[in-house]
Formats: sequence, structure tokens, C-alpha cells
Amino acid sequence: MDNVKNVPLSVMIENTKGMMFDAFGQIQEKTNLPAYLMEGIVLDLLSQVRNQKNLELISDMNRMSQQEETAKGETGQKEGGE
Repeated sequence: MDNVKNVPLSVMIENTKGMMFDAFGQIQEKTNLPAYLMEGIVLDLLSQVRNQKNLELISDMNRMSQQEETAKGETGQKEGGE
């Protein structure tokens, strides 16, 4: 996916899901772990993904807040300078 920006989000999601299903199938084949053990591993992975999502959300919110503060500061300088 060289031109990620040109690919619709729905297509990216489906491609990613397909890759994850393929990887999961390969892992199941190699390990021969029963489904009840694989479930625990998948739940742990989901927990890690959720933690990463929360960190990204906080980072995005902080960045937005900083951009708003910067924009307010620039607006104040323009108004004060005139």
C-alpha cells in the first residue's frame, strides 16, 4: 500500500482484517493450540490494542489543544499588533 492516502478507509480496514485473519490462521496451524487457549491470547492482544488506542487518543487531544493555544496566541498577537 504505497499510496495509503488514496485508499478509502473501508478498503484499508478490510485489507488489514484479511491480513490479521491470515496471520491468525498461520499461527493456529503452527502451534496447534486449542481455541480456548487462543482466545486468551487474542483477549490479551485486544487489551494491548485498546491501551495503544487510548495513548493515541490522549496524544491527539494534547496535540489539538496545543494547536488551539498556538492559534489563539497568534490571533492575540495580530490583534495587539494592529
